[in-house]
Amino acid sequence: MQKGHYLMLMKSEADLGTMIVENLSLATYVCQENKLIYLNRRFCDIFGFDDRESLLYRDLFTDIYPDSGSLDLFRGMHEKMLAEGTPHVAWAQPSGRRDGCLFWMEIEAKQVMVNGRPAIIGTFKDQTDCQIMAEAMAVSQQTLRLLLDAMEDRVYVVTDDCQIIYANRKMLETCNGNVQTDPCHKVCRDFATPCEDCRRQEVFNSGKPLYKEFFNETNQAWYSVIELGIRMPGVSRPAKLAVARDITSRKEAEQRIRALSHRLLNAQEDERKVISRELHDDLGQRLNAAKIGIETLAEDLSQQSGEVKKRLDDISKILQSSINSVRQLSGALRPSFMERLGLVEAIRDHIRKLVGVHSLSIDFKAGGIKEIKLDNETEINLYRIVQEALHNVVKHSRASQVNIRLVASHPDILLRIEDNGCGFSLEEQMTPISQGQKLGLVGMAERVDLLHGKFNIVSSSGNGTRIMVEIPFWRNGLS
Repeated sequence: MQKGHYLMLMKSEADLGTMIVENLSLATYVCQENKLIYLNRRFCDIFGFDDRESLLYRDLFTDIYPDSGSLDLFRGMHEKMLAEGTPHVAWAQPSGRRDGCLFWMEIEAKQVMVNGRPAIIGTFKDQTDCQIMAEAMAVSQQTLRLLLDAMEDRVYVVTDDCQIIYANRKMLETCNGNVQTDPCHKVCRDFATPCEDCRRQEVFNSGKPLYKEFFNETNQAWYSVIELGIRMPGVSRPAKLAVARDITSRKEAEQRIRALSHRLLNAQEDERKVISRELHDDLGQRLNAAKIGIETLAEDLSQQSGEVKKRLDDISKILQSSINSVRQLSGALRPSFMERLGLVEAIRDHIRKLVGVHSLSIDFKAGGIKEIKLDNETEINLYRIVQEALHNVVKHSRASQVNIRLVASHPDILLRIEDNGCGFSLEEQMTPISQGQKLGLVGMAERVDLLHGKFNIVSSSGNGTRIMVEIPFWRNGLS
């Protein structure tokens, strides 16, 4: 290649390099012995200079750099590079433009040789927006931390290996052990092994919040917990966020309400028993006496006119009808079969009366009940549950067939009532009372709870209803 062509090629490459540097979004400069020997247009734009040529070969630190407040840091980094022979340095710092406006710049500098002497080529960019965003995020994180610390709920984040990686103030104040080193089951509940009701994998896999309640034996408190699977920045393992609220006061209030409800149910049954006995023994006897008196009077007046005899016969029939009504009312309040023949026969008697009035087929089977001794409270509450369930069938379900099974199977009494009626939406029925909740369902549930049992309803529109009750009978003196 001829020398002229070579020089032209070299010039073309230099021009290309200059054009690239001039169009970079990074400010670029070359400093040798503190003097600027090169700078691009972006350098001038960022600092607010108009004439680039006037800046060449002037002292970068004493003549050009416009912010005296950050000058020492900027100059110190350059001097340190040259003194220690460091090939590459990057840092960030605040600075000021010529008009006094502050900004944040991110700088990268490299040590090079120019004409056999050391020099520094530097690039920097305006990162003010990024810094503002970072500061805003830091403020947001600090605000969030303050908010979490102000909460009276226990808030914490735990990984799938049971390690707590965040705990708020309330959690730190009420926990057991060391949050930094102990597993969550030790910190939360003072357990040596993972909690039996832990649902970590379900939380991680579901992607939805999960709810649970548990009793903490250590501090004798009830907690309601919401758990949600999350991903924490900088943490490679799956984690869950948990918010635990102390609901001890609520639980105690519920227990008081439940105890009151139980007392009311028992008082109601006692009152029914008293009224039933009064109706049967007092009013019933009085009506019988009146009927006998009328019949005796009719015999004494047998020689009277037919009109008198007819009126006495009518009064006798009215008295007999009243006696029958009193007996039915007394039986409804406290079934006489219950005291004389027990639970199973009382249910059979109620079914016979019901079938006699309504076009309904009821298949009732009992097993093992007569072989165990039930107390009066258990018997009457089981009877009331069956009574209420059949009442609902007659009133609401439009069913033609009902199956009832009552079985004593250690350690429980199992009661199942199933119909082929129209069914109903559980969600709609189990709404607050003010919106139309069925008190019959509530009453059955209360009676089961009174007997420390389990109550479950399965129903849907068009598919009938199934009620299942489990009552433990190997407790409270039952045998």
